Amino acid sequence: MPTPVSPISPVSRSSWTKQTTRYAVFFKEEVCKVMHSMQNKHAEGSESRNMMDLFRAPRSNVDEIYASSPNLTQPLMELDCYRKAAMGLHEALRLRGFHKPPNDPAAWYAYKTKTRIEKWAAPAVWTLLFLSVFETPVWCKSRPFEDVGVCRAADDDNRYIMSGVPLLPISLAVSLESCILLFLFIHFASHVRLYAAVRGSGHATTAGHLCLEGSLLVLSVLDLVQSLAGSSARFAPLLRFGLAACSVPRLQELVFSFFRTTLAVSKVGMFFLYTVVLFAWVAATIFDDEEGKDQFGEPIGQGFESFSASLYTCFTTLNTATLPDSMVPSYDSSRSYLLLWMPFIFVGAVLLKQVILAGVYNDYSKHTKNFLVEGRRLRKSGVDGAFALLKSPAPPGCNKGDVVRYQDFERLVDVLTPLLEMTVTKAFLRVLFQALDDDANGVLDHGEFQDMCDVLQFEFHITERDACLKQCMEGTCVERTMTAFMENDSTGPNLGYTCRYPGCVMDKIMNAVIGLNVVWVFTESVVDLNDWEEGPCFQYADLFFSFVYVLEAVLKLCHWSWAEYWYHGDNRFDFVASMLLGFVGLLFFLLQQVSVSMLRRANLLRLLRVLKAMQHMKFYQRTCIIVKKLLTTCREVLLLNLLVVLLWASGGVQLFGGQLVESNPRLEGKDLGYFSSHYQVFNFNDVLMGMVTLFVWTLGDWNDDIALACLELADPWTTYKALIWTFLLSYYIASPLLAYNVLSAFAIDVYQKIDEEVQNQEEKGYELCEVERNLLLIQAEMAANGLVLHMKESADLAKLRIHTALFS
Repeated sequence: MPTPVSPISPVSRSSWTKQTTRYAVFFKEEVCKVMHSMQNKHAEGSESRNMMDLFRAPRSNVDEIYASSPNLTQPLMELDCYRKAAMGLHEALRLRGFHKPPNDPAAWYAYKTKTRIEKWAAPAVWTLLFLSVFETPVWCKSRPFEDVGVCRAADDDNRYIMSGVPLLPISLAVSLESCILLFLFIHFASHVRLYAAVRGSGHATTAGHLCLEGSLLVLSVLDLVQSLAGSSARFAPLLRFGLAACSVPRLQELVFSFFRTTLAVSKVGMFFLYTVVLFAWVAATIFDDEEGKDQFGEPIGQGFESFSASLYTCFTTLNTATLPDSMVPSYDSSRSYLLLWMPFIFVGAVLLKQVILAGVYNDYSKHTKNFLVEGRRLRKSGVDGAFALLKSPAPPGCNKGDVVRYQDFERLVDVLTPLLEMTVTKAFLRVLFQALDDDANGVLDHGEFQDMCDVLQFEFHITERDACLKQCMEGTCVERTMTAFMENDSTGPNLGYTCRYPGCVMDKIMNAVIGLNVVWVFTESVVDLNDWEEGPCFQYADLFFSFVYVLEAVLKLCHWSWAEYWYHGDNRFDFVASMLLGFVGLLFFLLQQVSVSMLRRANLLRLLRVLKAMQHMKFYQRTCIIVKKLLTTCREVLLLNLLVVLLWASGGVQLFGGQLVESNPRLEGKDLGYFSSHYQVFNFNDVLMGMVTLFVWTLGDWNDDIALACLELADPWTTYKALIWTFLLSYYIASPLLAYNVLSAFAIDVYQKIDEEVQNQEEKGYELCEVERNLLLIQAEMAANGLVLHMKESADLAKLRIHTALFS
């Protein structure tokens, strides 16, 4: 007998089928709530019976029951308050938000799926970007299944200078790129699904963004297919950079800021260009008729033979690439030419370049400030919206209006866990709630709930403090001796290694050993450089310094637990280096399999401990704190500089790979400074070599020798010549003029702000907020039970605080 057709719509039926399994717990709760309300009203009608039937009915009869009572589906087809609040808080942590929270449960599942995939999308894009460094260049003309590191065109002759990085076989590189592109298509599909689910809610995703991302993926596949077909050119670097900007929101905003900055300084740039053109025309007119030579035999009009040559000379002069070489012949022939040179150099090199720098940074700062202000507004709006969804009346005796109870807070964190990489466990959840609860009344008011975003961005780790050996020896003279040896005289709660070890007897002894190690290495260097004969004591001293650090690691592990010891980065380095030194020393002592020179080279690892020992110096400690915060705050700008260099280096390999050699017919016999200065090591034979070349170029604004060698590869007024000029000028604008200038100015401002904050902390002490004070009290309570609570703010939170102080 055929199954009767349910009157419920196919869309609702499909939605019910997909959502029941994942939404079972909340479905039951909704049913129980409705049943409870009906029981309170003493309503025992057919609808209640239908609900009981629905709760117990087999899956085949669900549609029939829902068809008879369609109003039962209404509360179940809306998103619950915890998921709405979780999405709002997650967007708030990213300085984004919804205009109105989505109600469709499909929006939650699409959002959760997109967030989970997005955690892997960024590493996939970075892998795709830096795959360019290890790909076999097209000019190598290698075969798909050749061995690693083979560049057939370069192996034909030793004149080619390569970086030496292991080049991936074409087949392996194509397979890896195909897998990453397939994953990015999956990420794109989840992005489209999210856009369809939250459309109209004010989410940051737009149709234009999706079209751009989809177009880049399709073009990437076509470019890959074209390369397999034997094409001599690839657009993969540009497409990969675009995919990175689409997949990484911070990088996307940074790229947009630089585009807006470029447009903002275009007026000053046009004036700069006008100055170059005007002086080039005047100089070409004046020096064109000069046929004499200076006292060194150089033509007075050198570099000004034509208007195009004059343009290039004036441009490189303002970049100081050919200054003072360009003015030497004319200045030597007549001092009156200073009246022509000095105004040009002052206006162009001294004034206009600084105006461009100021304009670039001013516009970048303005856009960053606007983004920060809007982000903080959205952050506050998201937290307020989450509080409004979770609030409930205050308990008796609490005069704070609406509050959030612990049960709701616990449910919210449970829902947030799949979205965030949280280190909070169920056991620690109550501790967090107590830290947020300033007045300890068991509920969170609006002000206390506002601190939740900051707390969620902290990293918490709980470790057992004492080693098993110390616990077994507790109360004995051995334990007291070890404590006196391994711990300092600090009072207060025992907060673990960082609180008790610095300055203890063991620390002082090891610092003295490190000092002796430095002196001994210096002594060995003097003996080796003077070719003096070494006595047997040299080997014994090297063995001593190889094993003494192993003893240090063993003693620490006898006093501190492995979890507490391994949590600290300096201990990780100490352990790995100590085990390596001990292993090398053991091989030398027992098997004689290691030479003395190798033993000494391994022992040099321990010289890095000098930097750690210097942390006891107040000035050095302060500098380390400032530099660490500076790198955290400027990481996006640093990353953009790196990506600019990588992108143009990949393009340089396409344009100049394998051509900047003396045997090239286009360069052979020409008097180029590129070869006379032995600049052949600065080439574009592979991506890494190109990155080094462009890095040197950035630091000097313009490198005339390399530029002229590249320009000589093409005939005048050809497409290849136009591509070379586009490559050189675009890199000059993107890196030395924009990205590097922004990094320099931004780093100065950030350094000043961080230095000011550190100085205020040294003078007035660190001002703790209420949540931090509560966490310190909880930390002290846990220390009494032998546990150490490690708290560290995330890099995003540290950067947000510095940006707020800088741009507020």
